[in-house]
Amino acid sequence: MEDHHNSETASQITALAESVQRFHERFGQGDEASLDEMLDRIPIQDEEVRELEQALRGEGPVRTASEAVDVLFVAIGTVLRLDPDLAATAIDEVIVKNDAKTSDTHHINAAGKVVRRS
Repeated sequence: MEDHHNSETASQITALAESVQRFHERFGQGDEASLDEMLDRIPIQDEEVRELEQALRGEGPVRTASEAVDVLFVAIGTVLRLDPDLAATAIDEVIVKNDAKTSDTHHINAAGKVVRRS
């Protein structure tokens, strides 16, 4: 059952990325962004992360889920505004790097972050 759930969520993330692309195209943001445009995205992402924190601290699981997806929407948008070749390379690198991490090579530290074992 969990594999089906994870598969469905992965499929929905793909649909979300397609939605972000359409959103950008509707507002004339379909191409690679300038440095200033990329820097302008940081406050937008920060705002979404703050709203996620607020939801986690007292607005309940439904609002938390919605805010987490808003964070992802903006993050996907940032990736889509990068040079497509650089974005694809970075995505591949992150996948390979994280797929290589195991409980033998890494652990979860007190802050909840996966870090390399000493």
